[in-house]
Amino acid sequence: MLSVCIGIYNYDVNQLVKDLCKQADKLGIDYEVLLLDDASKHDYVMKNAKLDFLSHVTYMQNYRNVGRSVIRNTLASKAKYPYILFIDCDAKVTHADYLKKYVEAAPTARVISGGVEYREKKPKKNQILRWKYGCLRETTPAEIRNQNPNIAFSTFNFLIEKEVFKSIEFDETLSGYGHEDTLFGIDLMNRGITVKHIDNPLRHEGITTTDKFLKQTEHAIDNLFVVYDKVSDRQQFVDSVRLMKTFQKLQQKKMVGLFCRLYSPFKSMIVRNLKSNNPKMRCFDLYKLNYICRNFSDIKL
Repeated sequence: MLSVCIGIYNYDVNQLVKDLCKQADKLGIDYEVLLLDDASKHDYVMKNAKLDFLSHVTYMQNYRNVGRSVIRNTLASKAKYPYILFIDCDAKVTHADYLKKYVEAAPTARVISGGVEYREKKPKKNQILRWKYGCLRETTPAEIRNQNPNIAFSTFNFLIEKEVFKSIEFDETLSGYGHEDTLFGIDLMNRGITVKHIDNPLRHEGITTTDKFLKQTEHAIDNLFVVYDKVSDRQQFVDSVRLMKTFQKLQQKKMVGLFCRLYSPFKSMIVRNLKSNNPKMRCFDLYKLNYICRNFSDIKL
């Protein structure tokens, strides 16, 4: 019935896989867990390769890093069951009925997103921005996500019919971090497939440092404009992404240059705040808007 697909990059997935197998065995369903390592460091390879000896688990390895979209497409091509459950490697199972909820919901929609949760305890100082962003911007109840279901789609934890996935797949021209889920959700919408959101989260454990998260954010904005070039209804896309909509308003009012000049004297203060014990989401929003204004001002939305 179920193919669980997990792409791995520099993360120990032993506990995640064992928890999933335990729940699947208890349910008595036909299942497999497919693992594909994307050229991780040797220590992680040695830890995770042992999982290949477990019943129902297949471990595979790349010797060249190819990125998340290619990894997911490859895993799906090897899946043998009609439903595919994609899970990010830095997830943790925190609910005993996690798989049961997906199995029960599977007949009700062709794509189902379970959501994400974070630890309540504040992490180390150099991880607070990523943790706080996740808590405030990503841990959204299904009731809210279902109001704009395809735009709210996330690849962190979702179930999809194999036949649906084969008809779309992830766009492999999107590299690195960010917005492959945005494009995938739009592709589903263009095919008349609505994502169903349920409250069935996994906990995001792989909290990156602030420096790394800021670089990932900039790369995600780069990818945002790659997606913009690919969508058929660009204005609809802009309207659905708050950052793009704000940028468009600045363009329309011819205030992009003014915003950059006003931001410049406060840049150091904003970055210091983002690296502090109490980063403000407003500062993070200004940081992103400044990046988009300085790097994409020549693109007319």
